[in-house]
Amino acid sequence: MNVAIFGDSYANGETAGTMKLNHTGLVQYLLDDGHFAVNFSRQGNWNYGIGQDYKFYMRQNPHLKFDIAFVFETEHTRTSTDWIQHLKDGMSVRDVDLYMANAYYKLLGESQSIYGVPIYLIGGVADTLEPSIIEEYGINCICQSAVNLILTGEHTIEEPVKSFVYPLPAYMEELAKLVDDKEHFLKIEKMGNDRYQLMLDNPKYFYPDGIHPNRVAYKVLYEHLKKVVN
Repeated sequence: MNVAIFGDSYANGETAGTMKLNHTGLVQYLLDDGHFAVNFSRQGNWNYGIGQDYKFYMRQNPHLKFDIAFVFETEHTRTSTDWIQHLKDGMSVRDVDLYMANAYYKLLGESQSIYGVPIYLIGGVADTLEPSIIEEYGINCICQSAVNLILTGEHTIEEPVKSFVYPLPAYMEELAKLVDDKEHFLKIEKMGNDRYQLMLDNPKYFYPDGIHPNRVAYKVLYEHLKKVVN
């Protein structure tokens, strides 16, 4: 099977703390099982960028005849200016992540309909919304929360973490001034901080930098994904 991978650094592979990788993560496990795989993910990528990458690389590489694409979701505050603008436009802080997530799924669904390569969505840095919501856009949610899967064996999560996983102190003060529900804002921040600390507390799966999956974590994820590649 020919597999494409899209996302941010969570999809890259095991980082060496430099521009190199210690292990190519999902790509290596796919190759080991006799599949062909190309990883188009980019460090620091944001959801809109991930969606655009899918469109661009599918358009440019029809000769590779990809059968499926694993696409990761990252936290919505990667595009912090958009997050802030939605608040300035009067959107409730309770709705910003939901709005941006649905916009991402819409982009992916529309792109999938053009190129015909099925998308299997993976919650990476940020968890996805409920799988049933994602499926309304015609795409598959194969893993709602990679972190939850890696640490508990369950890919779904009762309350998904969508933003503030990587601390953004430069924006927090400005964001806090705009929100209509301080209690919910603080809840988002706490959930993000808890997720960040959870990764730091589990070096077996997140090293050498403490916040990105290593080959052990990717192996757990790959075993979960194998049901659609074998």
